[in-house]
Amino acid sequence: MTEQELHRLSRKELLELMIENGKETESLKTQYAQAMEALKAEYEKEQAILKEELEENRKALQNRELNINEAGSIAVAALQVNGIFEAAQAASQQYIENIRSLNERQAAICAQRDSESREKADRMIKSAEEKCEAMETACREKCIAMEAEAKQRSEAYWDEVSKRLQAFYENHQELKKLLNFHAQL
Repeated sequence: MTEQELHRLSRKELLELMIENGKETESLKTQYAQAMEALKAEYEKEQAILKEELEENRKALQNRELNINEAGSIAVAALQVNGIFEAAQAASQQYIENIRSLNERQAAICAQRDSESREKADRMIKSAEEKCEAMETACREKCIAMEAEAKQRSEAYWDEVSKRLQAFYENHQELKKLLNFHAQL
């Protein structure tokens, strides 16, 4: 919307524009909250999966300990068990780091969008307020000018009426004098 179009808007239209901007801001807040809820739900789901995997790994460890007890050589059993647990630990650690990284990126994006939308709303509100003030000032000046012009016109009209009444009065005074003069004769 251009500046000229904004100047042509009425106070009601400007208020409606501000209300619309407020609704848009509220909508962005709602979207942000929904995105955060979705991220939380995904994070909790991933945590549950990791807990299940950890429990499975613990059970596997218990099974491995049984195998160690049953194995003929502790060294052979340790070699079998260590490779599996190290791989599982590395995979779960990498998975957790990926989830944290994704969560941090999503939080940064949401914070940036929230900041941008707040700045945009603030700029729009400030711009609308400035335009309202300018329009009110222009309206006041126009009213003052119109009032001065009306006052000047009414004074000019009153002067004209006064002159006519004075002329009428003077004309009638002359008639009275003539009538009084004829009455005395």
